[in-house]
Amino acid sequence: MKLFDDFDAVKFPEENLIFITCGEYLYYIYNPKYDSWKKHKNAGNDHITVSNYPDVSEEELTKALNGVFPKKETDIMRHCHPSQLNIWNLLNLLKDDYSNFLSDDEIYDTVDKFLSESNIPYKSYLKLKELFDNVLILKQNNEQIITRIKELSFDIIGRNIYKKEIGIIDGHNCSSYFWIQPVRVIDFSDTNGIGNVAEMESAEISIEEDDIDQYLTPFLYKYFDDELEANKKRVDNCSDDEQISYVNGFEWYLTHNFYTYSSIADMLRDIKDTIDALSSGRKNEFTDKLKEKRGFATCKLIYAKNLTDEQIKEYNDNRPTEDGTETELIIDFYRRFIYRMEYMMKVGKEKGYNLISFMGP
Repeated sequence: MKLFDDFDAVKFPEENLIFITCGEYLYYIYNPKYDSWKKHKNAGNDHITVSNYPDVSEEELTKALNGVFPKKETDIMRHCHPSQLNIWNLLNLLKDDYSNFLSDDEIYDTVDKFLSESNIPYKSYLKLKELFDNVLILKQNNEQIITRIKELSFDIIGRNIYKKEIGIIDGHNCSSYFWIQPVRVIDFSDTNGIGNVAEMESAEISIEEDDIDQYLTPFLYKYFDDELEANKKRVDNCSDDEQISYVNGFEWYLTHNFYTYSSIADMLRDIKDTIDALSSGRKNEFTDKLKEKRGFATCKLIYAKNLTDEQIKEYNDNRPTEDGTETELIIDFYRRFIYRMEYMMKVGKEKGYNLISFMGP
């Protein structure tokens, strides 16, 4: 039976189950025996041919959902235990149930940050529901609500997740982030090939590409070694030539940029000296470079939705050339980066990895 968007409801007669699919991929399962819904563990990845299954009747589906025929996905997911749902699901449920609060961008961003940083997101979700229910009774304003969410997040997470800082994320972030981790080349025929480089994902960190550009490229470019064998053997997969061609220099997108541990150690010494220079007010070879604005904000704007040609020209004529980041934030970032890289090299060496890779999005 066709539902909303690309969702369908079908029967799985052999097991007496109801399947909810999206684009013919399995998402939710209802078991009448236990009157229970669950989100499929591999939701969005297991394909079924919907036309091969009998339809569920509107009456059957409505009964399974306690008398409410579903008009959107949240009508189904709210019947699953929240521990089965991802952060985006939990956020959508909160938007549905407390739209008068989460329609405020600042409250939404505060909640999103809370759930994203939580070790056990569904527990935070349940606490947020309690908070919003109490707020309805106490009739608190938005500023008070944000304060309460921040206090709750500190109680659950144990640290201030809202403090201003240049971010370093544990693990692999698939957005516009650089991925940094210990690696070891297994096959030097193509050090850009999938399966030729072993990656120590357990030690991986991610840093937003604008932050890499602004705060780390002066060091990364200085210590990148074109003559290192691992860098010399990166096959250029975008080349149209019949002959094999190789990637040259530091590559920004989806390519390993390899560094030896000794070059990383030299880089960290320069960063430590830069911390001292920034703290004392003296100059070194990097302090002026850090004042130059780099990253997305300096790129020429060709087109932007809702902007006129005159507004685009004004933006391009006034693109920033100097970075105004507070010195304390830069120093704090460098100290955290040094700690992560020193730890990464220690555990990498222990496990047999001999290089550090920086790979862009």
